[in-house]
Amino acid sequence: MSHKKRLVTSVALISSLLCSLLPAVAQTASTSDWNSLQRLAGDTKVAVKLKTGKTIDGHFKSVSDSSVTVEAKSGAVDLKRDEIASVYEVRRTSATKSTMLGMGIGAGAGAALGAVGAANDDSGFDKLDHAVTAGLAVVGAVAGSVTGYFLGRRPKRILIYQNK
Repeated sequence: MSHKKRLVTSVALISSLLCSLLPAVAQTASTSDWNSLQRLAGDTKVAVKLKTGKTIDGHFKSVSDSSVTVEAKSGAVDLKRDEIASVYEVRRTSATKSTMLGMGIGAGAGAALGAVGAANDDSGFDKLDHAVTAGLAVVGAVAGSVTGYFLGRRPKRILIYQNK
């Protein structure tokens, strides 16, 4: 396989891997349905955005036909339905999956970069070229795992209700 084909194949594989990792956001229930709040378990962490622009973070306590009760830091807050713009469930997720994905992507990108660089070099230093390729794979794995860790530990906000 020629060097140019190898480079194009490597870039295509890395690009397709990165594109496949983009999250597909699919809502199963209507977000304009007030009854979707009844499916929340008690003490679920939520963020309620009001029509005034203010956001109240706390733990979900209860819902009625006209209001939601949230336990905020300042105490229980009863929010009327007509003053709520949206309600989000806030989930903490493990950073393990994103760290491992980042490590794999970084290692693959580093190894591909090293292989492409070594393929264009005809100096006769094959052992050095392999060492550089392995070194770039390790550097890429470390950089990818650190990036994946910091991206993965952010809390996820899932839209439960939106007043339209």
